[in-house]
Amino acid sequence: MRRVFVLLGGMMILGLSGLALSQAPQDTKKHAIPDKAAQAKSLELVRDIFKDDYATATTLEARAKLAQNLLQQGKESRDDFSNRYVLYQEARDLAAKAGDAVLALSTIEELNRDFEVNTFDLKAKTLEVVAENAPTKEAGKALVELLLPLMADAVDADNYEAALTLGKVAESAARKAREVNLVTAVQKRNDEIRVVQKGFARLQGFIDRLKANPNDTEANLELGKYYALLKGRWERALKMLSLGSDEKLKALATQDLTKPEEPKAQLALADGWWDLAKSEKDPAKLHLERRAMHWYEKALPNVTGLSRTKALKRMDVVAARLAGQAADGPVGPVGELKKFEGHTDEVKSVALSSDGRYAVSGSVDQSVRVWNLATGKEEKLFRGHTKQVWSVLFHPNNRQVFSASWDASARLWDIQNGNEVKRFTHRLDLNGLALSRDGNILLTASDDQNVYQWNVSSGDEMKRFPGHTGFVYCVAFAPDGRQIASGSVDKTVRVYDFTTGNQVKLFEGHLNAVTNVAFSHDGRFVLSSGDGVIHVWDISTGKEARKFEGHTGPVPGMAISPDGRRLLTGGDDKTIRYWDLATGKELHKLTGHTDTVTCVAFSADGRRAVSGSLDRTVRLWGLPAR
Repeated sequence: MRRVFVLLGGMMILGLSGLALSQAPQDTKKHAIPDKAAQAKSLELVRDIFKDDYATATTLEARAKLAQNLLQQGKESRDDFSNRYVLYQEARDLAAKAGDAVLALSTIEELNRDFEVNTFDLKAKTLEVVAENAPTKEAGKALVELLLPLMADAVDADNYEAALTLGKVAESAARKAREVNLVTAVQKRNDEIRVVQKGFARLQGFIDRLKANPNDTEANLELGKYYALLKGRWERALKMLSLGSDEKLKALATQDLTKPEEPKAQLALADGWWDLAKSEKDPAKLHLERRAMHWYEKALPNVTGLSRTKALKRMDVVAARLAGQAADGPVGPVGELKKFEGHTDEVKSVALSSDGRYAVSGSVDQSVRVWNLATGKEEKLFRGHTKQVWSVLFHPNNRQVFSASWDASARLWDIQNGNEVKRFTHRLDLNGLALSRDGNILLTASDDQNVYQWNVSSGDEMKRFPGHTGFVYCVAFAPDGRQIASGSVDKTVRVYDFTTGNQVKLFEGHLNAVTNVAFSHDGRFVLSSGDGVIHVWDISTGKEARKFEGHTGPVPGMAISPDGRRLLTGGDDKTIRYWDLATGKELHKLTGHTDTVTCVAFSADGRRAVSGSLDRTVRLWGLPAR
């Protein structure tokens, strides 16, 4: 009953003392890479000390475990830079040979923090080895998802050689995943990078001309087109385009720089960029459409009728293109599609598999249940937890499920045989889970006031994130994996740097326990629920940016759509509400549950949702087209 008092009455709860995470002081200056003689000496020492571990590191799991050990040893070798460098290098090599991309990239981040290294080249070479050692088709697919943002980072830094090297690795990993669509998508991305590379190669002359004459119309046009149409860097491109020699681009850029506030002017500007996109090919076409979408979103709160319909349709087209989906597929009925019954007590958590075939739910009845969405039948029942289950997640492979319980354990289950695959044991109750995009890193939120980081393949604890002064209810990864957020009974939301474990932001303002946290699609904001509104926090300013108001009681359930455009909330008022994230407006209300809606989740395509409730049911919903 302790949780009910916190949620409904805001009762003061005295938390247990948190376990301190010792942090060694960080060097602020980067060091030169040690010379070959020093490296050889350190390598001999490392290989001698860990010779038994090296000898037995013949499996992927054993290599990953040794890599984690060497990485930790490197962090603790604060006085001998040569030893530290070699430990990190060895950890990176072992992690790559274990096919563990996340661990390998973590070692590169440590190298980059302490030494003058070329991270793009290191990542490209390392992930090439990871791809060769990826153990399964699912691992290949996860690696592609990891590589695509790295390719984008390389392009953003104008390091096209690294971007194409990473693209080559991505194509190899996609082929390993044996998915034609994925291979085609990676090939298309590589082609786009080559186009941008060619555009950049011819720019140096214009850069020199612009230095000599900032008003050179031809140079401004060419550089402006490069930054806008090839890279989507509008904040840098607009002034150049406004000084360029192309009259259409000049007029639109000049209008854009005025930042119009009247809806009519915003719509006209959006239409202008959209019309210009019609005669272009990707990536220019997509960047122009995205600029149009920016202004459609600005205008949307204050337009009605056909203008609103047109804006919404065009925004849907862009969102679908960004998500790699067709925009004109069937939507299906809106409202309740199926009701799944079987739990004998309150449902606390739900999730949908990425292939759209299954839902999973966790309950106070101590069970985890997998539901077949097509048949409406219970596919699998997992028994083993000895207390109520508060969080569930699908692994990206869609064959396994994670659960977290008040019995102080998180567990990984195999859907096919119904067996427990792995257990992550804690000191006190668990409430929340989050999983990295590749399925390699698990985060757990505990009553001991910490968030824990676990290596899924080895089952080893990797790190703790302290700071909260009450039970931690929820945790989430940022889209780029560089930060995590957590919420607690202490009524705060905290944001941490994932690599260092350091807290970077603290948000206060909740009137009750924080039951859910999620990052916006661009990683700039954290959303949180638990009291009567949804709070939106700006990470850069540390201030609250917006509130979503409409429910008539506490809002324990919350989820953001995969494309980042929609918000779904479940409330004590027995309703599910569907919101536009850009405007803050409620788009639809779903009713059917007969008690508090505790949890909600989106499907991968954003067109369906699943919910759980105190009424002991799980329900599948069709969502509006927009």
